[in-house]
Amino acid sequence: MIIETFGPPGAGKTTFSEALAQRLRDRGYEVDLVLTLPHLSNHLLNFGGFLPALQRVTLAIFATIAILCRPVANARGLRLAKDLLRLMPPSNPVWWIRLSQYVVRFSCIWRDSHKPDRIVLFDQGFVQIVCTLALFSRADEKTIAHAIGMRTRSDLLIRFDAPAELLEQRLHERVRQKTYMEKWFEPDVGTFLKAKPITDYVGSLLAAEHQQMICINSLDPGLMSKALDRIEEEVSSKFRPDGAVGLSPGAGDDSFERCAEKFTPPLPAPETIGTFTAQAQPELARRMASASLWAFVIYVGGAGLTCVAQLVIARTIGATSYGIYSYVLAWTTLLSYIAGLGFNTVLLRYVPAYSATGKWPLARGVIQFAFGRSLLVGMLIAICGVAIALFLSETLHRELTVSLAVGMATVPLVALYVLGSATVRALGGVISAIAPERFVRDGLMVVLLLLAVALNVTPIDATTVLIALMASSAVTAAIVGLSMRKLWPPQLRSAVPAYAPRDWWHLACPVMILIGVEVLMSRAGVIILGWTGDAHEAGIFALGLNLALFLVLPRMAVGTFFSPNVSKLHAHRNEAALQSLFARATVLSLAGTVVLALPLLLLTVPLLRFFGEEFVATAPVAQILVVGQIFAAATGPQQNLLTMTGHERAAAAITAIGAVMNVVACAIGIAFFGVMGAAVATAVTNVAWNTAMAIYIYKRVNMTAGLLFAFVEFRRPAAAE
Repeated sequence: MIIETFGPPGAGKTTFSEALAQRLRDRGYEVDLVLTLPHLSNHLLNFGGFLPALQRVTLAIFATIAILCRPVANARGLRLAKDLLRLMPPSNPVWWIRLSQYVVRFSCIWRDSHKPDRIVLFDQGFVQIVCTLALFSRADEKTIAHAIGMRTRSDLLIRFDAPAELLEQRLHERVRQKTYMEKWFEPDVGTFLKAKPITDYVGSLLAAEHQQMICINSLDPGLMSKALDRIEEEVSSKFRPDGAVGLSPGAGDDSFERCAEKFTPPLPAPETIGTFTAQAQPELARRMASASLWAFVIYVGGAGLTCVAQLVIARTIGATSYGIYSYVLAWTTLLSYIAGLGFNTVLLRYVPAYSATGKWPLARGVIQFAFGRSLLVGMLIAICGVAIALFLSETLHRELTVSLAVGMATVPLVALYVLGSATVRALGGVISAIAPERFVRDGLMVVLLLLAVALNVTPIDATTVLIALMASSAVTAAIVGLSMRKLWPPQLRSAVPAYAPRDWWHLACPVMILIGVEVLMSRAGVIILGWTGDAHEAGIFALGLNLALFLVLPRMAVGTFFSPNVSKLHAHRNEAALQSLFARATVLSLAGTVVLALPLLLLTVPLLRFFGEEFVATAPVAQILVVGQIFAAATGPQQNLLTMTGHERAAAAITAIGAVMNVVACAIGIAFFGVMGAAVATAVTNVAWNTAMAIYIYKRVNMTAGLLFAFVEFRRPAAAE
């Protein structure tokens, strides 16, 4: 006899199943409670829940290996697991691994449990597995119904439910009680709460099939005891000598009824309309820290790969060719973001907002609108750029001419993967959005460059590096496109595009100016030095700038989670939660920046020697620029805050003024002091720009900014307690 339960997390399935198993064992029945992990007692070595975590991983690995080592005996179960995972594959790779091993173990046990001589109790049976896979794969109604139709019916199905407020309260309490290591194995509360509409929908499907169930609402603890009595009666009827099987409701007992009488008509496809309450602020902050940490790991790993790439390039082509490469790359980066038309921020702002309010046609429309316009502009820039480079070929050095032509041809490819990464982030794929750009592009570029060196097919110079960059950019764009297709929600796939171009252009135009002038502000020194024809000095300054830009990674990592959630919080007008989130983002940004800045300041000269002796002169340039980046990090992700809250025009104006100041200051500094003048001008204008933005946020957005205010906000919850 199989007894299975299903319901949203926090409804009491596991607690009830353990109590039911103990009750039946006390009555003399043989009961197997399967796939429920035992509770470990406290132990001296159990720091932070290490032992439970180790036990879970070990049990899962060895149990899965044992099943896979017997493919013939477990053929039916493995076939069922394959069908389920193929039908509803989890979109997140980590959750795919975790759920696939559980589904494999469950399927084999489920197939072997349909025996009349014993009682097998699943606190997470077939129906619950379908609900879980639907949650993590974003399955639509048709897919969920198909998966439910694959099941072998259990003898007794118990459905748990509870009000959403009670579930949220229980889940927050569960999170607080778990150890640090145990939290790694659990989704966040927001993800848990998304399961309730799915279980409601599955329940309505089962009711439509006239599946008889016992329905328990865990709002009233007194019903639990009555439910145990009722289920014991059902088990007794199953194991009576006459072999009768009864699932009658029980005369005179209306404490719980057949669930078919309580279900509403099928609900819409599972979707979540987020609500951000004061109670959820700590959870949101924890999620930001976790997501930012993993994003930071990806950024640091990618930056390490970028550093290796710059090392290989600098040592291979020398300072002069490195200056040409940096000069062309600065123009390519600037024009690529202009080709993006600011739609990367539009996608980050509007796609989560449209998804949260169920406006899927507009979500699809803004994605198609952004890619169509940006690709057209990118192609026009590439054609015009190549034509200008060829027109100036008689006055420019051949290496610079060909390099400029290749760089201009790369512009639409960079614009494509930037927009694709923004779309993936907007759909919830933080890691899959940043990993291709950080690993694939530079990694493949280095491989192609080393291959060219090994084959000695062409003189290795800036042109060779830029050709490798163009090829790796094309591959990166393709990978980002595949990731975007994988994360595409069913609701978005079936939606007919709707357009609101006035709203989108209203945001895109100032953002395009904002991003363009920001890139110009950071690359002005390289562009001016390259424009004057001093490629060697441009290479010296570019390497110091690249080392300093390494410190932007913590802010970028925090921004991967911060920006979409600012859009959601602002849409729900939850200013208190937004202030708290911004304060914590500032602390995380500065902490990560300081950790990276200290070794750069202390080991600047030894580090530069790896690039070649001619680059040692970069040391004072790099140190000046690093100090400027530390100050910028102390003010937090201000630009993200302004663009996500509707103040993008003010942000663009402030940044444009800063860019003009930077260009003028760099031109004056280079004229009088050379490369050191460019470094001082860049650092000073960076400080002035961030200070002006902090003042605007304080006066017009009514939100504190900066390190001091961030610590005040961070300590406020503790003071309130």
